[in-house]
Amino acid sequence: MPLSNISAGVSFHELVDAAPDGIVVCDSTGTILLVNAQAERMFGYERDDLIGQQIETLIPDRYRPRHPQHLQGYVEQPKARPMGSGLSLFGRRRDGSEFPVEISLSPIQSANGTVVSAAIRDVTDRKAIEAEARRSNAYLISAVDSIQDAFVLYDEEDRIVLVNSRFRQLAGEATKGTIVGKRFVDMLDELLAAGFFAAEQGTPALRKRWIGYHEMPSGALELKTASGSVLRVVEHPTAEHGTVSLFVDITEDRHRSDELRRAREQAEAASAAKSEFLASMSHELRTPLNAVLGFAQLLQRDKKQPLSERQLERVDHVLRGGEHLLRLIDEVLDLSRIEAGAVAISLEPVEIASVLHEVMATLDPVAQRAGVELTAAHGTLPDRVLADRTRLAQILMNFGSNAIKYNHSGGHVRFELARNEDVLRISVADDGIGIPEDKRGKIFEPFHRAGQETGPIQGTGIGLAISKRLAELMHGAVGFTSETGKGSLFWVEVPVARALSVAPAVAEPPSPTLTFADGLRHKIVYVEDNPSNIAFMRELIDDLPGLELITAPTAEIGLELIRAHLPRVVIMDINLPGMSGFDATKQLAAWPETKAIPVIALSAAALTRDTSRAVSAGFYRYLTKPVKVDELMATLEEILAKT
Repeated sequence: MPLSNISAGVSFHELVDAAPDGIVVCDSTGTILLVNAQAERMFGYERDDLIGQQIETLIPDRYRPRHPQHLQGYVEQPKARPMGSGLSLFGRRRDGSEFPVEISLSPIQSANGTVVSAAIRDVTDRKAIEAEARRSNAYLISAVDSIQDAFVLYDEEDRIVLVNSRFRQLAGEATKGTIVGKRFVDMLDELLAAGFFAAEQGTPALRKRWIGYHEMPSGALELKTASGSVLRVVEHPTAEHGTVSLFVDITEDRHRSDELRRAREQAEAASAAKSEFLASMSHELRTPLNAVLGFAQLLQRDKKQPLSERQLERVDHVLRGGEHLLRLIDEVLDLSRIEAGAVAISLEPVEIASVLHEVMATLDPVAQRAGVELTAAHGTLPDRVLADRTRLAQILMNFGSNAIKYNHSGGHVRFELARNEDVLRISVADDGIGIPEDKRGKIFEPFHRAGQETGPIQGTGIGLAISKRLAELMHGAVGFTSETGKGSLFWVEVPVARALSVAPAVAEPPSPTLTFADGLRHKIVYVEDNPSNIAFMRELIDDLPGLELITAPTAEIGLELIRAHLPRVVIMDINLPGMSGFDATKQLAAWPETKAIPVIALSAAALTRDTSRAVSAGFYRYLTKPVKVDELMATLEEILAKT
């Protein structure tokens, strides 16, 4: 058919060539009558090469055998077919390559019969975008499905649009039908109706709580299922006004948490049992030691029947042995308190010079007896450090006494100071026996004495362990260097105190030094149930003129004697049969006639908590057994000196 028979002139050609889609017109036999410029570009042919050719030229080889039948069927029943009909169609370029296309068909009736106009669109780019979108979507679905926790995505209408396999496993048996598409409330009601959650959750209350959380999610919602699992539900709104819901199974975490809690409770119970055991053992050990050391001190002080030099030497051995045992008891208790976190550290600016002077003054007699020279280095250093004064002195005393003990006659012990930025290092150096290399790794562990456990030098092996822990509590550190046969150097580092205005210390007035021979007869009531301790106290008081001792084996009897005699002072044991010393002292404070009588506590209970409790209970002074005679005498003199 000539082109002039179907065209409207030049404007028609221009209109067809300007079309964005390729246009191909063929007759009922499939012969190409017209193509536009876009079809030329799309298929790679010149227009003259296509006109007069069969339409199969533009169809891939695999589709050509069946295409004439399709064309014949269309010509017999022609109708318009829009683009995007859902058919998977391909075109063939001149070079043989294929590309995806969409084709719309329009039949045109002419004088020479039916012709077919095909609008062809290259959808290669769109197919690539769709493939990439499908790939990305597949990745997203795979990623969501790989989440170990149950995942649900709701749209803006609160309908489920995506879940993972974990959620299907979790809720599949409790839900009916397809999960995707259900509303949140419907899903919740199905889970509740199926008994998915534990009975104690309370269905109406749980429903109300979860709906409220879902509408305004904040934090997390914890749920317990009927199977015993614990779920933590966390929800977040999306930018599209949907909601992401995550169900985290925390059952194992809860079990581990419960196990840790039980383990902690067991550890705390064990620690408390250990503390109770140590307190009990301390009391049981101190009670007989009180008699041993007390009578030894009486023998040493006896003026009526003085001991011979040989006897005094033996008594001195008894006292030293007893005092060593007492130090061991005290250090074990001290270490136990530190490990239990029961030691209170008071950090404050401390004048390092006064601490060193105090330590060296205390150690000097020990050094002289051992034939060891004690010196200190001088220099321009910080005046103050930030530390607990008592504990810092305790560390230096420990280092110094060890340096003297493990030295030799004619040896030297030197205290040295060195500053490193904001830290002051206090070192104690000696030229003693040193520490063997194989013993150095455990030197700060309790009960390790660097191979001297069976040697002649007394020690407990606890002091260095205590020093290390005390230094750490003061935000400091300890360490040492040593060379066998040449000596050791132990150091402690503490922070330097910043400049602060400190009020000058006010000297306390000297303690009174009265004697008991003042012409008055002072009564003392001693409440104690141990016969040895009573005998010791009686021997002690009998040697002092002006004092009369009245004893009571129980607190109940003691209270009656105190009300009857109104003594000048009461000495009260704490652990008594029946009423305790605390309760007895409280009762004395409640009676008008006895509330002013000072009560001295004398007990084998030496833990910090015992001392603190005694102070709050109203005791005048709390003294521990074994009693130090000089300390008890000073306390009595202090009381009796008051009018």
